Amino acid sequence: MVGPLVSRAALDVLNGALEDFTPDSVLALLGPVGQSALDRGDLLGAERMVGIDDGALSTLIRLFLLALPVPAQAARAALGLGPQDAPALLAESGGSVRARLEVRPYAERDGPPWWVISDFGSDVRPGPLAADHVLGIGAASLNLAQLTARTPVARALDVGTGCGIQALHLSRHADAVTATDISARALAMAATTAALSGTSWDLRAGSLLDPVVGERYDLVVANPPFVISPGLRPGHGGYDYRDSGVPGDALCAGLVRGLPGVLAPGGTAQLLANWAITADTPWVERIEAWLAGSGCDAWVWQREIAGPAEYVSLWLRDAGERPGSDRWRVRYTEWLDWMQAAGIVAVGMGAITVWNTGRADPVVTCEDVRHAVEQPAGAAIAAWLPRQHWLRDTSDAALLDARLRHAEDVVRTRSDLLGTQGWATEVEQVRLSRGMRWELETDEAIAGLIAACDGRTALRVPLTVLAAVNDVPLEAVADAVLPVVRDLVGRGFLLPEGLA
Repeated sequence: MVGPLVSRAALDVLNGALEDFTPDSVLALLGPVGQSALDRGDLLGAERMVGIDDGALSTLIRLFLLALPVPAQAARAALGLGPQDAPALLAESGGSVRARLEVRPYAERDGPPWWVISDFGSDVRPGPLAADHVLGIGAASLNLAQLTARTPVARALDVGTGCGIQALHLSRHADAVTATDISARALAMAATTAALSGTSWDLRAGSLLDPVVGERYDLVVANPPFVISPGLRPGHGGYDYRDSGVPGDALCAGLVRGLPGVLAPGGTAQLLANWAITADTPWVERIEAWLAGSGCDAWVWQREIAGPAEYVSLWLRDAGERPGSDRWRVRYTEWLDWMQAAGIVAVGMGAITVWNTGRADPVVTCEDVRHAVEQPAGAAIAAWLPRQHWLRDTSDAALLDARLRHAEDVVRTRSDLLGTQGWATEVEQVRLSRGMRWELETDEAIAGLIAACDGRTALRVPLTVLAAVNDVPLEAVADAVLPVVRDLVGRGFLLPEGLA
């Protein structure tokens, strides 16, 4: 069993001291300007908004968010304990106390406050990170939390838990949560996060799925060390939180291939991943190969593409490396040389959702989703699969008899061009204003068809009208329009009975 970083007695005191150290109270003290400064790493801007206030909340912000020294007396007054009571958390020197670790208040919408324990980032403590650095609440972890479906489940698994942020979210809708990590420091911080936040998890040491071989889970989430590199290892140019020690995207490929072995029937897995893009293999084929023979349906989003130089610079900066330094130059050059030798022309970054449906003919869709979607997106992702199954199981003949309804949030926009004959529509689009927020170019006929789908009339009725208006056989209209209708159903513009 992995225990917290501080004693039970110290935890009891901290729980009381942190009760008013919440996201709402921090925002109230800093104000929107100070909170914005804190969010973007402008610590001096946030410090200015704290001002000279010496209350308990200001002391906690200085200690645990800004990493500033505070007088020992003020620290004890705010916390009810000192460094000797929690040496893993606090250090004293010259009459001042500093926090060794970040303690960040955090909350889910309409949820109770939590406190997340991690190392301070390089924006707080400049310079290269330690190899065993434990990442706090970052963009990637927030992204995964937003993508995860929040359907109640019996058993959930957090792979590569780090500070424990995903496990916190899982604890609100899972009866039991298991979390794994290869880092002993990360597990200890996750245990502290859990203890301060009023929950507990089954924490297990080991790489990815190794600690849960032979077990089955209803929901698996993973923010793994997905960075594509020559195989950097922690302590040898790499970091626990991002580097796997295996070259390229082999870790993500192995994790995806291993997921069916830990998913219960009907279970879901959602993970962040990076994949190599080479000149001779489309990225879609690469991901499809990871899923081949799995018996799992999958929806893969490619959210961003980065060129080799952009990608390497991103991750060097992420680790606190200083551009232009000798260390930067060496690592940058070695990394790019390896990418060139490996034939990697770009890196795709995105998310993979897998459903263990056990079907011999699973639905696997890989597509670019570069636009902003409504957050949280978990419900929209969960609604996608039933529509794909309906489409697969519905013949064209049955589709003609289907009573489809249009989504409630469909918006049509038209851009008109002024010419010699007056205004003429140049571009017509339909879009969903909520959920996935898809936007598609269309024409007057398809826009009219969408409007005609009221959930009461069979699809063949407006198609028959369309055929009559254009003086063509219904069969010709169906051949041309049904593929478009299928795409509209797949994306949620048109909805079959009983589906969202």
